[in-house]
Amino acid sequence: MRIVVCDDDRLLLESLARALELKGFMVEAATSTPQEAVAAVRRLRPDVLLIDLGFPEGDGLDAARQVRRDHPETYVVILTASEEPASLLEADKLGLAGYVGKDQRLDAIVEALRRAAQGEGRVDKTLLRRLGGTGGDTSGRTSVLDKLTAQERVVLGCLGDGLSTSEIVARLGISHTTVRSHIQAILVKLGVHSRLQAVAVLRDGDGGRRAVGQ
Repeated sequence: MRIVVCDDDRLLLESLARALELKGFMVEAATSTPQEAVAAVRRLRPDVLLIDLGFPEGDGLDAARQVRRDHPETYVVILTASEEPASLLEADKLGLAGYVGKDQRLDAIVEALRRAAQGEGRVDKTLLRRLGGTGGDTSGRTSVLDKLTAQERVVLGCLGDGLSTSEIVARLGISHTTVRSHIQAILVKLGVHSRLQAVAVLRDGDGGRRAVGQ
C-alpha cells in the first residue's frame, strides 16, 4: 500500500514513517504541512493519506477536504490528538476513511490504514468515547432511538463500541449483508449520513442529533 504521512512533529513523523515501512507500507512522502501533503498527493496519487488535524500553519481538515474533492481515489485517515468532538464530526462529514488517536499503538494505525484501503473505515474507540458513545445494548434509550428495532439497537451499540462490519458479523453471528442492511436502516431512521453521526445520536438521543447539526 502506498501512503503519504503528514504531521508537524518531525520526530513523530520520521518514526512513524520508518515503523510503517517495517510493516510493509510504501511511504511515498513524509510531509510536515497540509500544503505539502496536498502537493504530495497530487504528485504521487497514493492509496491513503494519513494526516494530523492540528498544525501551526494550515488545517488538516482543509487538506483532507481538498484531497477528497480533487483526488477521490486517495483515502484519507485522520491521526489526531484532538479531544474536540466537533473536529471529529466535521471530519466525518467529509466522508473520510478512518480516525485513530495518536495515543494508540502502531497496530491500531496499521489496522486503520488497511481498512481504509479496503473501503471499510475504522474509528478509534477512544475517539468514540469523546463523542459520548456508550456502546453495548441501547434498549434503555428513548426518543429518536425508539424508531429502531431491537436488532438495530444492538447493531448501533456495536458501532458505539467502534466495531467494523466484519467485527459486528463475528459478534452477532449474522451475515455481512444483514449487518449492512441494519446499518443502512439505522442511518435512514436517525436521519444521519454516517456511522459516526449515528454514534453521536446514541450519545443522548435527540440532543445527540442536534450535536451533529441535523
